[in-house]
Amino acid sequence: MRQRTTARGIPARPRASVRAAADNSAEIFIYDFIDDWGVKAADLVPQIAALKVDLITVRINSPGGNVFDGVAIYNALRQHSARVVVQIDAMAASIATLIALGGDELRMASNALFMIHDPSAITMGTATDHRKTADLLDAVGDTTLVRAYTGKTGQTPETIRDWMHEETWFTAEEADEAGFIDVIIDPSTVKADFDLSIFRHPPTDLAARATTPTTRDLERALRDAGLSQAAAKAVLAQGAHALQRDAGVTGPRDAESEMLAACARLVTTLTPRN
Repeated sequence: MRQRTTARGIPARPRASVRAAADNSAEIFIYDFIDDWGVKAADLVPQIAALKVDLITVRINSPGGNVFDGVAIYNALRQHSARVVVQIDAMAASIATLIALGGDELRMASNALFMIHDPSAITMGTATDHRKTADLLDAVGDTTLVRAYTGKTGQTPETIRDWMHEETWFTAEEADEAGFIDVIIDPSTVKADFDLSIFRHPPTDLAARATTPTTRDLERALRDAGLSQAAAKAVLAQGAHALQRDAGVTGPRDAESEMLAACARLVTTLTPRN
């Protein structure tokens, strides 16, 4: 697989890959956001369905993303005839936790994290449009997420809903005690280097790792929020130009840094994630 790089030429983490082995097994890596610019269900689900193997190992390091893509990947794993073993290498947060429950066995590195919360979305339109979205979120939360979580853990729906409402982060030991996972494995060297500012209260050490996003990261987030590619590029270009003109920055790099920081704060409020 060709190495993917960010807009600044820094090697990017792999989004997703499916690797079939000679021993009638396959390994799937889900190491990014679940969305059109990371792990996309439209790409991954057909690859899962096409696997003619007896064992599938799914390795996860993801902060979540599009809830409907996550549901599609979960269903693809549940419907496959192979034995599916899921391994959380660093993080399974939000809708990535549902994907993690798509296997027959769930293993979690002793230093990994597991987080569940209420699904969310952005709606534009009339009051009717907003009510439809609210009803849809309630349906996803109650009929899909709560049902899957209670089915795995044996916890009551009320307990699960409380954990989701509070955006609950579990260590491996806590996830094991709650019933989400089956086995705690040795610590992993994989790092959860994601921007977690989209969450209400991520663990302090992980929040501190967040780096300033690249121009490409911001373009992707603006497109997630509903802008076309051309409009997103125009917003970023105009922002850098305005900063150079009005904010007294001394050069293109200063302008880019200021623009990235400002847009990152804006994008946090615009981008729908679960």
